[in-house]
Amino acid sequence: MNKKYSFWLASTLLAAGLYAQKQSVGDSVYSIKEVVVTGEAATKTVTTKLSVPLRYLPLSVSSVSATALDLRGITNVQDAVRMVPGATIRSTYGAYQQLQVRGYDYMPIMVDGVRDERTSITNSAPISDLSSVESIELLKGPASVLYGHSAVGGILNITRKQPSAERLLRGLVSYGSWNNRRAMLDVGGKVAGPVNFRTSVNWQKSKGYRNTNDRRFSGYAALSAKWGNHEADLRGGFNRDWYGTEMGLPPLMSNDIFRASDSTLFLKKGESLPNLNRKARYNNESDFMIHNGTNAMLRYAWQASPSLKIENRLAYNYDNIDYFSTEEMSYRTSTSAIYPYFYRSAKGTRTYIDVDSVQLTYPLRFAYTVHVINEQLEASGKLKIAPNVVYNYLAGYNFVSFTRDTYRGYSGGWKLEQLIDGPGLYSTISAYNPQSAGPMDSYLGAGTATRNYTHGVYAHNLFELGDKWRVMLSGRFDTFLFKTGTKRYAERSKERLDVTQMDGFKYAESKTTALTYRAGAVYLPNANTSLYASVANFFMPYRDIADTTTIIYIGSDGKRFTPADGNVFKPQTGFQVEMGGRYQVNNFIQASASVFYIRRNNEKRTLATKVTDTDNKQKNVVGVVGSTESQGFELELDIRPTNQWQINVGYSHTDAYIRKISPNAYLGKDAQEGVALNGVPKKTMFAMVRYAFDSGVLKNTNVFATGTYTDKIHRDMSRSLTYPSLFLMDMGIAHKLNKHVEVRMNVNNVLNRTYFNQSLGTQIFPGQPRNFLFTMVYSL
Repeated sequence: MNKKYSFWLASTLLAAGLYAQKQSVGDSVYSIKEVVVTGEAATKTVTTKLSVPLRYLPLSVSSVSATALDLRGITNVQDAVRMVPGATIRSTYGAYQQLQVRGYDYMPIMVDGVRDERTSITNSAPISDLSSVESIELLKGPASVLYGHSAVGGILNITRKQPSAERLLRGLVSYGSWNNRRAMLDVGGKVAGPVNFRTSVNWQKSKGYRNTNDRRFSGYAALSAKWGNHEADLRGGFNRDWYGTEMGLPPLMSNDIFRASDSTLFLKKGESLPNLNRKARYNNESDFMIHNGTNAMLRYAWQASPSLKIENRLAYNYDNIDYFSTEEMSYRTSTSAIYPYFYRSAKGTRTYIDVDSVQLTYPLRFAYTVHVINEQLEASGKLKIAPNVVYNYLAGYNFVSFTRDTYRGYSGGWKLEQLIDGPGLYSTISAYNPQSAGPMDSYLGAGTATRNYTHGVYAHNLFELGDKWRVMLSGRFDTFLFKTGTKRYAERSKERLDVTQMDGFKYAESKTTALTYRAGAVYLPNANTSLYASVANFFMPYRDIADTTTIIYIGSDGKRFTPADGNVFKPQTGFQVEMGGRYQVNNFIQASASVFYIRRNNEKRTLATKVTDTDNKQKNVVGVVGSTESQGFELELDIRPTNQWQINVGYSHTDAYIRKISPNAYLGKDAQEGVALNGVPKKTMFAMVRYAFDSGVLKNTNVFATGTYTDKIHRDMSRSLTYPSLFLMDMGIAHKLNKHVEVRMNVNNVLNRTYFNQSLGTQIFPGQPRNFLFTMVYSL
């Protein structure tokens, strides 16, 4: 183990020992009740910025507490988001997470109120375990006015554990199906005077249902202090994760397949090979993904007066990825009758196909390092400007520097066989009993340097007009500068070479400016109810640099154009209209509902690949294709009829589709106005029930169940692959043996559903069958 992380672990264990010495046998046992927020269970939220009750704001927020996740053994963000209506996360390549909210992706993810810029710049990123998380909040609807570019359908905020003076020592060990093992230690309390601390370490290793052998190791530490009118908060963390990557099962049939012996139908288009082993792994033995990250944040706040608070957040994030994975497998074909099956072309000619084996045709190697600096300075406060008017304000400035150096083991003027050695390259393996033909050794051959600089100034204003009305007026101005440059290595290399220092390297750049707003009103008919309406806009800059040697550009008029240097396409823009309401009666019932309409303009797509141009070069075709819409409604309900019962229900209905098409010669026939967008389930739902026994034989026992439903999902416009609708149920039981020890058993996929909901192309990933997790928790 690295000395630095051995020291971190030793420090945590030492803190645990010191804590145990201070804690007497008679001290109280502190427990936190599970809270799954629907509507406004939390008086204030991190994501909304203004320090007012959520019921005063014309927007919708949902959140899930760490206690709810911990009880269910959830450590992955994609599983946590299942309990938030209107949001889904698609996992790809075994480790990358792509958030989608209200029908749109490119949604930013934040940590402690600071954007994780990777998630919006690259659309997906690996997210480490949730062991240090206190809660997860989802702000739904355009959030550009709050957090800048690309926040179309919403933004997800992960809040980490806050230090407090309360003594805390908690350890957890788990063991589950497929040799899933986990150990976690969480320690907190007072250091001295006003200074409190919190630190945790988490280790997890699992063979996995599909033998990916994923491993995770993470740590988190925080110090906080309050003295006089001042607050300071210093926190940081690291992760050292290894993933086996995932390419799925052999592709579904792209045509009807017939037997060559008698021309009878063998498999229909879209069907899978029969009797495949769902646990079989087709990835090469050399495949891997390493994700190392380190982050730190310093927050300082000064309450200068009752009407003025100054707060500054300075955050740094380092991310390091090393990736090599076989991503594509295909069936061998021939015009000669050398294989026992065939399919017919549009003209009726036969192409013979070998479906008993697959060829590994596209191993992909890349690596990158990311450095992000995020500076956020804000002034906020509350003023009484008239007898019945209170003015809440927040003004701020945000600067983000995003530096990414990418090192590629593909393209860049190299042939794949020049960058990859070994018998595994282009190897053919059995479709039914895959055995490696040998390892591969990969090299890097080119690099790309990317720089993004964002400046944003913003103001959020909320007027309290008497007891009944609240009015919000907010605005923001952003500048977004994008710079990129690529350089081929002179020789292939095992090392990451800095292309910015190579002769001939230069940056090309584009710049985008945008003004965003949010306006809305809230009506409070009584102390339990709030009704609201709002309108907001958003923007997402395109990062295209003119390259007519490899790309044909199509404008919104359907005609080809030659772009000047710099910005090729105008930024993507749009707006949302939302109405909703909240109702709450103490802790007995909390309910929220919202309806929304989102329009996104200036949609861009890759329309064709490898098109022969007039200069006889093969090029890709990229163009503006029109606009899309998303509309729907969401409901959330939290009922606690007694101290023993807790019931949470959430439902969302989303219609996301093509609104308008800009015709051009390359547009496929499947892209038609009114066609539903890919990857968006129309309906999602969750229900969680928990009952706590407070007497009898089962005293100190909790039983709980969680059910989630996801409607069918289309993966492409032609509907060649559709994930069927899916209902999953998980159940569990937790029992306190004494004041310090709790044991749990979780059963996931209780109904043992056979399903898939992820894929690479038409290479589908089987979901996990019924599985078990046993956990013991020790706390003082």
